[in-house]
Amino acid sequence: MNYNNLEHFCEQLPGAKFDLKWGADRTYCIAEKMFTVFCCDSSVQGSKQLCLKVTPADFIALTDMHGIEPAPYLARYHWVSITENATLPQKELELLIKGSYDMVYSKLSKKKQQSLHSKI
Repeated sequence: MNYNNLEHFCEQLPGAKFDLKWGADRTYCIAEKMFTVFCCDSSVQGSKQLCLKVTPADFIALTDMHGIEPAPYLARYHWVSITENATLPQKELELLIKGSYDMVYSKLSKKKQQSLHSKI
């Protein structure tokens, strides 16, 4: 998993903004709503995780895979945590990020969506 490429992918999504939260977690938001978080696991030195929102069906399928588990504190909202040793290809990770972005974007008010479109 190439974190730099994935972060660059996040930056290219319309209206996406970077924010540093909780001291070290690199988050990407749209209209103040998170869609992707690059976490540093403090329990394992240097270990990184990618956390994002998925559909309920994908949540079940993905959490059955090696290196993917329910995201702490956000699992009830169908967020998963993907560790560095997960076997998903980079393109699949990009599709999951785009899906998370789309789900968060679709929950924004029409006014907020229009505002984001006008800035693009």
